[in-house]
Amino acid sequence: MSKKTQDIFVSGLALFAIFFGAGNLIFPPYLGVGAGEGWFSVMLGFLLADPVIPIITVFVTAFVGGRAVDLGKRVGPRFARLLSLVAIICIGPAFAIPRTAATTHEVGIMPFLPNFPIFVTSLIFFAIAFALSYKESGVVDIIGKYITPALLIFLVLIIVKAIAAPVGEIVAVPHEGGFFVSGFYEGYQTLDALAAPLFTGIVVADLIRKGYGEVSEAERKAFILKVGLVCFVALAFVYGGLTYLGAQGSAIYTQDNSRVEILVGLVGMLYGTFGRVALAIAVTLACMTTAVGLISSAGNFFADISDGKIKYEHTVIVVTIISFALSLIGVDAIISLAGPVLTIVYPVIIALVFYMLFEKHVKYDMSYIIMVAGVLIIAIIETVGEKIGLGSLVTSIQNLPLGQFGFTWFIPSLICFAVGSILGRMGLGKTRDQHTEQGIF
Repeated sequence: MSKKTQDIFVSGLALFAIFFGAGNLIFPPYLGVGAGEGWFSVMLGFLLADPVIPIITVFVTAFVGGRAVDLGKRVGPRFARLLSLVAIICIGPAFAIPRTAATTHEVGIMPFLPNFPIFVTSLIFFAIAFALSYKESGVVDIIGKYITPALLIFLVLIIVKAIAAPVGEIVAVPHEGGFFVSGFYEGYQTLDALAAPLFTGIVVADLIRKGYGEVSEAERKAFILKVGLVCFVALAFVYGGLTYLGAQGSAIYTQDNSRVEILVGLVGMLYGTFGRVALAIAVTLACMTTAVGLISSAGNFFADISDGKIKYEHTVIVVTIISFALSLIGVDAIISLAGPVLTIVYPVIIALVFYMLFEKHVKYDMSYIIMVAGVLIIAIIETVGEKIGLGSLVTSIQNLPLGQFGFTWFIPSLICFAVGSILGRMGLGKTRDQHTEQGIF
């Protein structure tokens, strides 16, 4: 194997480790249970949301500058910073970090001590996470280096056994709406598309560290594409296998069961007590690694955007306290809380990723400004419309072309993009050439 090929595989698996959070394990089995014979369609929807869109987001962010704020730069610097802020809050103290502790409790503690209070679990969990993130520690690197590969090996064993010795019969399951769309929206909950712009800097730094900083743009793009492909294959195998495992439990469980209950129960059917214990240990350690990494990322983010005025240590304290409080409501409640926020933010991210593919050929910033405004309006209406008496408008939006695949915003975004281009030609907003002259691009 050549050095370049080896570098591609190592970087691809590293990107997999960055995206693959232990909390993500709970979503595919739940989808499989709810889909039954429709598991393949629901899997495709989930895979589109994660890993396809997050990996494409890494590509686009890397190609337009390599920083998290570069994804929204054509809309404006304030918007770009706001988008990054929303992303770090979502993958930080609002949803992702609390979910690591709640998942640890429900996977690692409850199967063995069902009456053990989540307050105690979270208190111990975040005391350790705080100690490891307040000051840099090599412990996290050691855990991350060995736990992620161990968890992946364990997952491979689960999937292989599920294929060789299914735990149950896959049955037809009554379902409202399309399986593909259900999988697509559930994929929002991984939060990976929000994290992708923030993770891009890691990929770019790794590329430079390996000596590819001076290669041609075409070679650099080819390298990143191959790294993304390796990451995609690994994530698709894990998510697809776990969805298939969930489908095997479609005659045993329903979606009235919690996501964690389904995962733990199915693993127990495959490997008995050993499986539940191994899953508990691996998930707990992996969740700890994720929590420490995200707490540290939040600390660094706020220190960077404030030019050091907001101290890293102060952010770590605040993030830990907020995350602890939110973790007490449990995994499913956190997921329900995140749902409306993600259905508003995700379309904006996806639309930006799509239109930034053509960024070099788009002259007017107003094209992006109006497009983002249109997508945001559509997403808000679709999310809260039913509750404020706009049910008929929501139905009309959902019946737009591509709406059956979860892209209700696409046609409105095209119209808004065209309107923005016309306004740009009329002299409103800046042009790409002006940014280039000012040294921004």
